[in-house]
Amino acid sequence: MSRLKYALIGHGRRGAAHLSTAAALKDTFDVVAVCDAHRESAAAGAARLNVGLQASPKFGVKAYTDIRKMVDEMSPDVCDVVVPVQLHHIVSCYLSRRGIAHNVETGLAPTLGLMDMMIADATENNVKLQTSENFPFVPVEQFVCKLIQEGVIGNVHKCYRLFSTTGYHGLAAIRCRMDANPKSVSSIGHTMPVTPYVDRAKRDFNRENLEFYAIDFDNGGLGIAMVGNKNGCLGRNKLVGFETCGERGTIITNGNQGATGGEIVNVCTDEDIAEHAGKAQTYEFQREYSESGTLRRIFVELPPSLGGTIEWINPYRGTTLTESGISLATMLEGIARAVREDTQPLWTGEMGRADQEMVIAAHRSIHMNRQPVELPLQPDPAEEEAFDQNFEAQFGVSPREDIEKALQVNFKAR
Repeated sequence: MSRLKYALIGHGRRGAAHLSTAAALKDTFDVVAVCDAHRESAAAGAARLNVGLQASPKFGVKAYTDIRKMVDEMSPDVCDVVVPVQLHHIVSCYLSRRGIAHNVETGLAPTLGLMDMMIADATENNVKLQTSENFPFVPVEQFVCKLIQEGVIGNVHKCYRLFSTTGYHGLAAIRCRMDANPKSVSSIGHTMPVTPYVDRAKRDFNRENLEFYAIDFDNGGLGIAMVGNKNGCLGRNKLVGFETCGERGTIITNGNQGATGGEIVNVCTDEDIAEHAGKAQTYEFQREYSESGTLRRIFVELPPSLGGTIEWINPYRGTTLTESGISLATMLEGIARAVREDTQPLWTGEMGRADQEMVIAAHRSIHMNRQPVELPLQPDPAEEEAFDQNFEAQFGVSPREDIEKALQVNFKAR
């Protein structure tokens, strides 16, 4: 099959990274359009690629401000949706009704009802819907899961993760490391006022949140996650770290998606257990690079009894993608493969819902005086109504009744 026609919807800070990554996957995508509510932003994204392609205006990447016009004129095979989260369901449902596969940035949507709406529309129209949950596909995370699957630290029963921003990324990674389904969530929440500031991602803050999640899994395991919107601002410790505890050892990595280096596995051989009172030996993750600086592999040298040399090979070692860009490339190729081979996407809409479901359960637990909330969850009419009221107050239109009308008003009002 020839390259798939790719269109980006939302060329902001994160969207620009998606666009660059898609352009680097030259055997997979033909980038045909950039759509953004702001004409200048869409034009800048298209122009950047056209310069690289040395394309004429007639045949190069086209810039749009209207999604419907872009779909009508370009007929993309895959759309990449990187608009504000409260608009995800509107763009997703429109694309499903037009029969276009799409990848949606995280979180999938703010409420369970909206996520169910997206999943139902995709299913009804036989459209591939993928949640762009990158964290489990960071190279280090892929390697950690390989170590766990090969039994290096024994069966996993506990995961601790301290992070500085949104919870669903870490919960998705914990779910992968535990290889189990969450069954209940308990949570503690705290909010304090701070001097108003704008962080490096151009986000406004006048308060600081802290949430502590405890997730029980159906294999008897426990996941602990602590998150907040500190981002290293106001002199706060970033509080990043990720520890996974198995029956004979522990894997320790940085909890931040973009951080690399310093990862270790502390694990006991039979001799360590029998003769050294269970004192584990430390084995460092190692990286091998090409002459051009591209990551070739991540590996660890273990004793033969623990598996010897175990490695993860970079499938993009023939490209210029950096280590931090590999997870996004994996996601974009995941939706492309689903379209080409008529298979399930790498991270389905249902999986994206499950990530957000844990966060929503945590928020419900906070309001229930920290009582456990059982999973799975059903939509709460009060939560859905609160979203709708806020949406209508901001945009002047219902977020559900007329998707085409909401698409026109909301996308242009961003």
